[in-house]
Amino acid sequence: MNSKNFQDLVKSSRTYRRFAEEEPLCYGDLAALVNAARFAPSANNMQALRFHIVVDPAERSVVFPRLRWAALYRDWDGPEVGERPTGYIAVCAPKALATNAMRLIDTGIAAQTIALAAASRGLGCCMMRSFDPDVNDVMGVSAEDYTAELILAVGVRGERVVLEASETEHGLAYWRDAEGTHHVPKLALEDLLI
Repeated sequence: MNSKNFQDLVKSSRTYRRFAEEEPLCYGDLAALVNAARFAPSANNMQALRFHIVVDPAERSVVFPRLRWAALYRDWDGPEVGERPTGYIAVCAPKALATNAMRLIDTGIAAQTIALAAASRGLGCCMMRSFDPDVNDVMGVSAEDYTAELILAVGVRGERVVLEASETEHGLAYWRDAEGTHHVPKLALEDLLI
């Protein structure tokens, strides 16, 4: 892969919040994404993170209402029926690392790797840190041993997402237009370099 292809992959790895629910993913689809993450770097090569995959419709229906979808869309509770993700990957850290900042770094690295792997397959992904505290219980993840640090909603993309310059009336706030296109403002490279 050349640098242009990689940059195109990163650009396509956006936050998707609406999916083609009629095209469900299977366990193997999500396991392939986790498999990519297992090759990612981790602090001291401890490889402490564990992953819980949700694809069963009954389990998905219990996880979905416990997620918070978009802080800037105040009147939106998440995707409607028919637009919901068909899989979730919970990135879980051992309780023993609860005060270790490296778990957050490892979680970020793993999540970004999963999101890029999803984008490489034409899938959409939404990383969420805002969810109800009982999400471990409803997923059957032992809360004594692990805690969900991040949940990634995954599915076939069901919305159009475009990147745009941040010099608009919206500033850095993402927004949707009348046609439902999700706009994501990005700073210019020269604004990032100090």
